[in-house]
Amino acid sequence: MVMTKLRIIYTGGTIGGKFSDSGDIGHDLTRKTFISTLSNKYSSLEDYLKKKDVSLSFDTPIREFSENLIPSDWSKLAKSVDNAINEGIDSIIIAHGTDTMCYSSAALSFMLQGIKIPVVFTGSNIPLEGEGTDAVTNMHDAFRVALDKRFKGVFLVFSGIPDKPSDIHLGCRVRKKKFYDNCFDSINTNKIGILKKNIFSSNYNINIVNDKLFNSVIEANDNKDYNLINALDEKISFFKVYPGFNPDLISYVVEKKTKAIILELYNAGTGCTRNNHSLIQSIKKANDIPVFITSQHEGNVLMDTYKTSLELKEAGAIPLRDMITEAAIPKLMWILKQKTNKDEIIDLMLTNVSGEIDCYEH
Repeated sequence: MVMTKLRIIYTGGTIGGKFSDSGDIGHDLTRKTFISTLSNKYSSLEDYLKKKDVSLSFDTPIREFSENLIPSDWSKLAKSVDNAINEGIDSIIIAHGTDTMCYSSAALSFMLQGIKIPVVFTGSNIPLEGEGTDAVTNMHDAFRVALDKRFKGVFLVFSGIPDKPSDIHLGCRVRKKKFYDNCFDSINTNKIGILKKNIFSSNYNINIVNDKLFNSVIEANDNKDYNLINALDEKISFFKVYPGFNPDLISYVVEKKTKAIILELYNAGTGCTRNNHSLIQSIKKANDIPVFITSQHEGNVLMDTYKTSLELKEAGAIPLRDMITEAAIPKLMWILKQKTNKDEIIDLMLTNVSGEIDCYEH
C-alpha cells in the first residue's frame, strides 16, 4: 500500500474556539493545541490513519474567525493548497469557521482549476474543546471523504450533530441556512452525497446521490490542466434589494468606479420598477458596468416571467440563472482580475466553470 499524504489546513473559527470565563467564544486554539485536542477526543483517529497508511501534516496560513476573513485570505488559502499539491500531498482538509465557509469553498472552487485531489472544508457549531461538540463527527467524516480518491475538487462536509453522519456538498453550491445542527444545504441542486454507517461493521459508506453533478465536476477537473489562479479584484458592489431600496445607491457606486454589480432580487428576478424606487434608470446608467442578478430565494433566475423582471432585463440586468450569491461574489472577483471587457466578463460569468451554474438537469 502506498502511503497517502493528508494535510490539515487549520484556519481557526468556532471549531478551534476557546470559551472565555464569561462563556463567549472570543479566542481560538493554536494549531498544536487543536491537533492534540482532536486526537484526545477522536480516540480512534490514530488507529484509523495507521490502518489507512496515512501521513498527516499541517499548515496555518491564516488564523481567524471566519466572519473576519476577507478575499485576500481566500487567496492565502488557495496558495496553501497549491503549496501542498506541489509537495505531493494527496488530500486536504480545511478546518474553517462556519459563518463564511461557503464563500471560501466557492472561492477555492474557482481558484484551483483542474485540481486532481479532494479539498474538503469542515467546521463545527460547538468548539472542539466544548461539551457536546459536533467537531469530532465533522472531522471524522471529512477524513473519510478526503481519503476517497473519487473526489477531485472542492467540497464541504458537515453534520453539525454529534454521531449523525454528514452531508457532502459541492463547494460552490452550498449555503449556511441556520446557526445550529446541520446548518448547510445545497441550493438549486441536490447535495453530492451522504455518509452512512455500514450496519454490518463500524465502517462508513459514502453514497453519491447527485451523480450527474458529481461526475460533471470530476470530468471537468480531469480534462483541465491544474492551474492556480488566486488573484482577486475586490472592486465590486453587492446590494440586497428590499421594499424602499434607494436605486441611487447603484448610481453612487457607478460614480465611484465599481467594476461590476450584483443585485440580489426577489424570486425569479423581480424588483421595483415603480416611481422613484424604480431600478430601471440606475441599471441603464451603469453602461459599461455589468449588473448581474441573483435571487434571495432558491430557484432559476431567468427574468422571463414577470413584467417587472422583463423590464429590468431589457434595461441591461443579466440573470445568473441558478448561481447562488455565495458563488457569484467570489467568481466575479476572480473574473475581474482576468477580464476587463464587459462582454468577456459576462460570458465567463455565464459559463459553468466549477459546477456553479445550470448546465445539467436537477
